[in-house]
Amino acid sequence: MKIHKISPDLSLIQLDQNLTGFTSFIGAWLYQDSEVTFLVDVGPAATVPVLLTALSELSVTNLDVILLTHIHIDHAGGTGDLIQKYPETPVVCHQSGIKHLADPAKLWEGSKKTLKETALAYGPISPVPEDLLQDAAEFNRYNIQPILTPGHASHHVSYLFNEILFAGEAGGVYTQLDQNAYFLRPATPPRYIYETSLESLNKLLATPHKILCYGHFGATPNTPSLLEKHKNQLDCWLNTLSTVAAKARASSRLEEAFDKLLRQDPLLHTWEDLPATIQQREKSFMMNSIRGFLGYLENK
Repeated sequence: MKIHKISPDLSLIQLDQNLTGFTSFIGAWLYQDSEVTFLVDVGPAATVPVLLTALSELSVTNLDVILLTHIHIDHAGGTGDLIQKYPETPVVCHQSGIKHLADPAKLWEGSKKTLKETALAYGPISPVPEDLLQDAAEFNRYNIQPILTPGHASHHVSYLFNEILFAGEAGGVYTQLDQNAYFLRPATPPRYIYETSLESLNKLLATPHKILCYGHFGATPNTPSLLEKHKNQLDCWLNTLSTVAAKARASSRLEEAFDKLLRQDPLLHTWEDLPATIQQREKSFMMNSIRGFLGYLENK
């Protein structure tokens, strides 16, 4: 278990999975000061024991609120298990996610269908008591500002607290390689709508902040410049993938699109610097993001 101290009050709890390449990829954000203690995302059920150990090490005895950026299994799958330790803590998410967290049967079946063995490794989703679930659009406590940012998912929410912006996957997926180098890719799975994603990015760009916290993985003070670069990246993907959209159904065209993006997207030029196991993980997710873009182009 690793706890990354971003500031005296802000920690990233690393939740590595028992899957090849799934290190430094999933985490839970903890903010803790004399006024409020809250989590942003909790990870899947498989690593709830790791999360609880970390919270104990950080002397967390009470959580004022749990904020979920979205209800995908890698971000919210462990909420029902975690809440057993903190049975009075409200859980905030998009209104449309409430029913799926209260009764996660469809969410679990959908996760298994989409992610297959990965979902099984993440672990099953336990229900969250419905009386604890709160609509993010109506939440206004602790100076936390929810920002509805659909794109990666239709129910995606970002959160601003003081000068910290918890952007989930609305700003892409980020891998810091060294002090100056990083890898940044879109998180645009089907059903993806480019205009919706762009509108959400513009919301984040219009939100004053000094620290940008990603859902995957880490934080950066290099903001809003990285949000601007990600906005340009989406344009690059749109233009690049337009050339293969007509042939998108063939799996060979997905490989063609992947290779073309590695050549043309400057934010992917650090691909060769990623360890082989991380490349394996990232290629799988990138292929799904490519499918999202191609589906958008076909529908358009």
